[in-house]
Formats: sequence, structure tokens, C-alpha cells
Amino acid sequence: MPSVFAEKNSVNGLTRRSLLRAGGLCLSGLAVPALLSAQTEREAAPRPFGRYADLLDTLRKRGHTLRTLGFAPDKSPIVGVKTGGTKKPAIFISAGAHSTEHAGVVAAVELIDRLQTKHEVWVIPTRDPIGLNGYRYALSLGLGELPQVETLADAEALLRKRGEVLFDEGETLLVLMGEYGYANRGLYRGVEKGAAFLEPLKGRRIYYPSRTDDMPGAGPLERAYTLIVTPDGEVLHLNRFLDTAWSPAEVRCARRLMAEIQPGLTFDLHEHGGDSFWMSARRQRTDDDEVWERRIASEAIRAVAASGTKLAPEDYSPGSFFQRLERGVYWLDAGQRGEGLNLVDFAARQYGLGFTIETGMRGPFHDRVRQHLLVVQTAVKLFEERHA
Repeated sequence: MPSVFAEKNSVNGLTRRSLLRAGGLCLSGLAVPALLSAQTEREAAPRPFGRYADLLDTLRKRGHTLRTLGFAPDKSPIVGVKTGGTKKPAIFISAGAHSTEHAGVVAAVELIDRLQTKHEVWVIPTRDPIGLNGYRYALSLGLGELPQVETLADAEALLRKRGEVLFDEGETLLVLMGEYGYANRGLYRGVEKGAAFLEPLKGRRIYYPSRTDDMPGAGPLERAYTLIVTPDGEVLHLNRFLDTAWSPAEVRCARRLMAEIQPGLTFDLHEHGGDSFWMSARRQRTDDDEVWERRIASEAIRAVAASGTKLAPEDYSPGSFFQRLERGVYWLDAGQRGEGLNLVDFAARQYGLGFTIETGMRGPFHDRVRQHLLVVQTAVKLFEERHA
């Protein structure tokens, strides 16, 4: 698949990067210069990456230096990119802990070029290269070869034929192939901790496929969602383990970079299975941090609403441990979750301000990317105001 962007637009010979730095491709509600036709703007719109190699290729073609932070189990490099200026505190941006939530990955790549700030910025554009490569690729790690499967039914038949069946009940199938577990659907919060059939998978991974036709960037088999079975038999995912000594390689990469840069502002770009937008903020260690956390969350959600984006319904709740601050914004005390700290929980506990952005995966892909960009840019302006 070709790189997501060509370095040049065919618009008077201007480079895409020069347009971005001049504000030429702007965010929600802001005008695009007349020299860019509506057709050109659509053609320049961010698109999903097909493979992890496409993401890396895009970053290199844009002239960015990639820092290898570590490696996933298949030896794919987990990379970070430094951008922004030199001012501290630093800003940290992460995406792709859940590979199905692909608009966040594309937005993270875009922010490397679009985010204008004097503060030092570090971006990990995806924390799950294996998952981004898709379910067929994940299957190849256990099979030793890339399988020829075209449909979800094909994949399930392959699991039954080549895998050691550990669980097969109702609509859920789980097998062991090679060093990995493979399921036909998600098991997170659907399996009792310490279940006997998980014994062979303790300390290992389970991959299951994206399955939906109405979530651009996460079609059937297009992504592989990564689950981790803890040593005590709990099925979690890659956005946990930030506070545990035992943690997957991808988590350790993010944790080490955060310890190095000590971010004063952290974003994790996520998506959820609906068609509306919401975001979460975290309780802070100091009263001053808490005032700024609330202010940034409030101004960010107002910017999103003003862009015409549909916010989560008034009666929506992401979970029992969330408290609603205002429509579309939820307040979380990380200590109440009970599954270990995720990246933003950890950032709030250790470093400072932190926000999780949740766009609705059933919305248009480009709109989802724009929502991520809008929140981050709005928040960074206020962060700069605080540290002026």
C-alpha cells in the first residue's frame, strides 16, 4: 500500500509540510486557503495506514528522525518522534494501544507536523505494531507463514484446524498456536480471572480480529486486538501494566520514555464503539494541577462541540468509576479502576496533567482524526498559557 501522504500536493508546487506549518490545512471550522479546492482538501485528508511499515515510511519521508525505544515480540521497533521546541515541561502523546482505534494513530502522526509549540513534544504514534499489521499477520506469528484467509469464517475455520482448542463455547473460540493464543472475538472482561482454560496462556498474548463493517480503519481482519494474560490469569490489554513490574515490552517503552522526559501534559488517543465524542480527565496531585486539568478539559470539550461534533448523550457513562463533569467530559480517580494503571492514569499519578480522548469509531474517519487534533491543539494552547 502506498504511503498515506505524498510529500507534495499539486497546488502551485507547495509542499504539504509548508502548508501545514502555515496553517493551510486547518482544523474544525477554520478556513482552508482558497488555493486549495474542496477536492484537493479531500485528497489530502488523512487515511488509514495499511501496515506498520507504511506508518514508518510516512514518517521517514516527512524527514523525521525515528528513535527506537524497544521492540515488540516480532522485533518490530516501537518508535518515538521528537518535535516541538525545547521548552519544558515536555508534552507526551501516545496512540494505538488498541490497534482497532486507528484514527488516533493517524492523528498522532499528523500532530508531529501540525502541533505548533515551543514545548518539547514526544510522540509514540502506535504502541501496538503487531495489531496494526492485522489479524492475518498476527496469525502468521503462530503459524510460521502468512495464512490465506479472506473472511472471519475462514479465520475461525483455520483456528479449529491448526490450533489447540482451549475454549469453545457459545460464539467464542480460543486456541493456542505456537507461543500465542488466538480468539475469534474479544475476551476482555468476559473471562473469569484464573479460569482453568487460561493456564497455558499465562504470561502470553491473545490476538483477536477486528470484526465490523461500519468502523473505517478497523474492518474485518484489518487489525488484530492484543490481549495479555497476566501471570495470575487475568485477561487485560496493552493499555494497562503501567504501574506493574511485570509488563509487556510495548508498555515498558512508553514508561521509560515518560520517565526520561517527565511530561507535564500527556494525551492518549483512543476511540470507542459508538458515534459520539467524549474525553476523560484525571484527579491531580496538587490543587493547582487540578484547576488546570478541569479548565483544559472544559475548554477542549467546548471547542469540540463548537465544531459540530456529536457529544456523548447526557446520560452516558463510560463506567462506574467515572464521574461526569459536564457533557462529554468524565472525571476519573485511577485508584478505583482495579485493573492497574493505564497510560493516562500513570501520567496523572507520576507527572501531571493527562487526558484520554475517545472519538466514536462509527463516525467518518477524517472527522475522527480532526477531533483528536482539535483537542490536543486546544489543550496545548492553554498549557502554554500556564507556563508562559
